[in-house]
Amino acid sequence: MITSNVIQRTFHIRYGDTAGTAFAIDRGSRQYLVTARHVVKDITSANSIEILHERQWKTLSVEVVGIGADAIDVSVLACPIRLTPPHPLLASNAGLAYSQQVYFLGFPFGWHSGMENLNRELPVPFVKAGIVSAMITGPASRIYIDAHGNRGFSGGPVVFTPNGKSVGELRVAGIVSEAPKPRLETVVDKAGRPLVGDDGKPMAYFPENQGLVMAFDIRHATDLIDANPVGLQLLSA
Repeated sequence: MITSNVIQRTFHIRYGDTAGTAFAIDRGSRQYLVTARHVVKDITSANSIEILHERQWKTLSVEVVGIGADAIDVSVLACPIRLTPPHPLLASNAGLAYSQQVYFLGFPFGWHSGMENLNRELPVPFVKAGIVSAMITGPASRIYIDAHGNRGFSGGPVVFTPNGKSVGELRVAGIVSEAPKPRLETVVDKAGRPLVGDDGKPMAYFPENQGLVMAFDIRHATDLIDANPVGLQLLSA
């Protein structure tokens, strides 16, 4: 079951013409907003995004804490206001087990499930589930999830319970990135032969959904925070 510490930390955001998902984590008694780099593409050091609140897009000033290098699709922002109640959500993939079930939250196609009255007038995100299909280590460490993603989940949190347990404290292990591009398969006739033109090349292709969601390790976000810890200082509860 997805608990309030995850739901109340997940936000529908927009930057320019791109909408997606972001989530808040606390680190070193400071709060940060984490999303996918492509959701806030080309954002500058002092800027603003929009956040959906009370069914309206509202401007939120942000400072860029850090942006993932090379292929790492992660951005971390700092906001001048506290975004969440003081529910803890540990940002760590420690205890994440190969083939265990995980969940990811977001706003596919800009949709949300409403219920703002249960979430401080913020939209409640959609949630999807899958299993950890692969964990890739290295400079661009990431997680592949056997699940179908949709546009709009980008930037959302991937959460899990440690050591493959079915219940317990949820942790955030990663940040949803762009879905792997579909494979192009050739169109075939009834006999299974590719349809080709006079030049012998296939005449048509169709995209095949790979059924995978890719998420970058939450460590990429925490490393950016540790290198530039400028988030809002949180008061003790």
